[in-house]
Amino acid sequence: MGVGAVAMLLGGVVGCGHPTREAPPSANGRNAAEAGAPPLGLPGPAPQAKGLTVLVVGDSWARNLGVGMADAGKARGYTVVNAAQGGCGIMLPTGEAPGGRLTATRPACRTWPEQWPRLVERYRPQAVVLYTAYWDQTPQVIDGGRPRDLGDPVFRQRYQANMDRAIGLLRAQGAAVYVGTAVIGKGTEGRTAREMNRQVETVVRRNARRDVHLLDVRRQLCAHDDCPARVHGMDVYDETGHPTAPAHDRLGTWILSTLWTAAGHRTG
Repeated sequence: MGVGAVAMLLGGVVGCGHPTREAPPSANGRNAAEAGAPPLGLPGPAPQAKGLTVLVVGDSWARNLGVGMADAGKARGYTVVNAAQGGCGIMLPTGEAPGGRLTATRPACRTWPEQWPRLVERYRPQAVVLYTAYWDQTPQVIDGGRPRDLGDPVFRQRYQANMDRAIGLLRAQGAAVYVGTAVIGKGTEGRTAREMNRQVETVVRRNARRDVHLLDVRRQLCAHDDCPARVHGMDVYDETGHPTAPAHDRLGTWILSTLWTAAGHRTG
């Protein structure tokens, strides 16, 4: 099944959510000097990169990157199953408080323990992108009490346990799993994103022997902690704070090339 057919099949999944609730930390408004600019993905795929089946799961940033991966893979035999959902992370909460306003969690955000194994069984991906690094910076109700966030050890323990569980499900058919990092912003947003990335790196280190890898999106968008709004003459973020179409296509090209380097060589 090709990319177009998969996009139609999953249209109801990838089209839902609240993208404006997952905007990244504020980026630097100036243009990046080309000499010190972050890479912002790749302008074209590695010549040998082709033909993988990739499953994308996570939040609205995962969905956005999945669109870029599908665009980049159209002519190279990739099948990109974009099952990411805006406003959904890994925590299985009952409530969430983006911007301090408490709301009930949508039921769809609590289905990944059942949904992801079905997708793995159906498509048998060689690689999986697991990316919840934006939404899981949001305070969430995970134990029936007050909203907790990354500063709370109970939240961090739940995050680590749920990530381990998710990796086990996603690897059921032998796929390599790539876990993405968040962009670093300024002030409080920057501190939260740094803690998120520490948690991501801990997951990857602990699961390295299970063919789990770091997908360092931050380094593609930021030089040190400077994450400019324009790189290589193009706007990086759209009005919702997600990568623009040109930006997500470059990032998608980089992701597919990265996945092929590991998963493609292993599977032939």
